[in-house]
Amino acid sequence: MTTNTALFQPTPFDWKDRPSVQVLRLEATSMASYTVSCGGHITLLFSIWKDARLARSQGSRGAGFNVVDGVEVTVTYLGTNAPEQVGQISQGSTLDEHPTGFEDGEIRLTVESMGGALIEQDDSFYTDLIQALRDARLLNPADSFDINVKISLPTSQGFGMSAAGLIAVARALHQHSGVGRESQYLRIAHRIERLHSGGLGDVLGIAAGGVELRLEPGAPGAGGKAVSFNTEQRVLLVWKPNEARHTAKYIDDAVWQRTISEAGEKAVRTLRLKNWDAGIWSDLMLQSRNFAQASGLLEEPERMALNTAVMNELRAIQMHTRVYVRLCMLGVSLTVLPRQLEHPLSEEEIQHIAEALRGLNFGVRATSISA
Repeated sequence: MTTNTALFQPTPFDWKDRPSVQVLRLEATSMASYTVSCGGHITLLFSIWKDARLARSQGSRGAGFNVVDGVEVTVTYLGTNAPEQVGQISQGSTLDEHPTGFEDGEIRLTVESMGGALIEQDDSFYTDLIQALRDARLLNPADSFDINVKISLPTSQGFGMSAAGLIAVARALHQHSGVGRESQYLRIAHRIERLHSGGLGDVLGIAAGGVELRLEPGAPGAGGKAVSFNTEQRVLLVWKPNEARHTAKYIDDAVWQRTISEAGEKAVRTLRLKNWDAGIWSDLMLQSRNFAQASGLLEEPERMALNTAVMNELRAIQMHTRVYVRLCMLGVSLTVLPRQLEHPLSEEEIQHIAEALRGLNFGVRATSISA
């Protein structure tokens, strides 16, 4: 058992002061690629803290866990059009032309869904991240990139795909630049997620790893504080296809904000009184159930129908005594978890449950809790 604390101290950096910048440019002319994976994050309970003036100070208190499946990003450095980086200019070309075929600072972005289809989305979600990294002098403004984002779980279903995507891109760009600390990139990823009304605490939860309790809202390195423990467990994610919920629908609604926060704060106050280790599992499951009921989220018809259908099917296949079923916030989705961590679900049990739930035309993904 290990305990991690998501606390970071950012280091300021001025790009123009870095003596090896030109060397990095020259070494990267071969279109170097960087591939980074980041698992998703499941929130089981939370309270809303979004009124701070600075986006990096907004967030949530709450609890959840990280999963292996999520987002894989490949960032390919295309180069710049600086003459010393491009090399010899061909006869007939001028310095006003772009011999490399792209503009300085150009971003070529593709996003693929879990089925491999291209997703048309607001490009500013990732370009805002890149611009923020440039503004923070963590990335050369003239560098151009091809960015491919592959998502292995459905979006807007409470699986933390927006945070996972931002973190994966940020980490890949950190590998490219070699500038600053990871905490600076995570802080910026959190800020961009908040500016786009994405998840409240997913970036902090991912930074903590494992099964986490978010004690204070905010970004890693900017007030956000969390503790976690690791456990090797196979779990199932289940969702209702063609249903989705955007976080903003709840956190920007005054009534939902009040009921969610009251229920979430009560749960967090209870959980933080005890040691945050594997022994807290049954308490976490109790508080997550209480939160779903007290907040009113379980009473929404779509969630109630999904939860009821899954529980009925588990009883039918006689697996209900081996598992917990808990909602994933804030999708029309839930997770099937082992009832006792010391008795993990076997692969045979996971597949048995998955096949039964797929028979009900639900989306199902077997994954594992990640460190």
